[in-house]
Amino acid sequence: MLLTDIRFCTKNDLTQVLEIDRTSPYPWPERLVKQDLLVGDARFSYLGAFAPAVNDKLLGYAVWGDDKGKALLMNLVVLPEYQRRGIGAQLVVAVAECGINLGFSTLILRARASNFAALSLYYGLGFKIDETQNNFYSNGDVAQHMSVKLPLKF
Repeated sequence: MLLTDIRFCTKNDLTQVLEIDRTSPYPWPERLVKQDLLVGDARFSYLGAFAPAVNDKLLGYAVWGDDKGKALLMNLVVLPEYQRRGIGAQLVVAVAECGINLGFSTLILRARASNFAALSLYYGLGFKIDETQNNFYSNGDVAQHMSVKLPLKF
């Protein structure tokens, strides 16, 4: 496991967030990421995993917010060369801790049914599938709606 410093991303991290996002098979529109980090939107927070051992480089990030009284993990991306080193788990745990601090008792997310690495991560952290939704994504992919009660128990 590669331990990272988890902290909120700011406009100063925009370039690195965009670079990481471009490595995703399903990157978010650049204009949305810029709007989130430059203009700011109290509904969404970006948490970054920064590596002190690698010149404080941003290795991954998570985007989360509130969905009807539940903490919602909307996006999680880790640089490909740093995947499977515990960074995604550290980010999910940090999102869960932020959620607890804001009074949330449940963390929810949607993951592509074809994203086996993500599903494995979420199962390992205690998430359960609540619903499967066909054609959820624009390309027709199936979504697994998942949730876990907070605090995490893994």
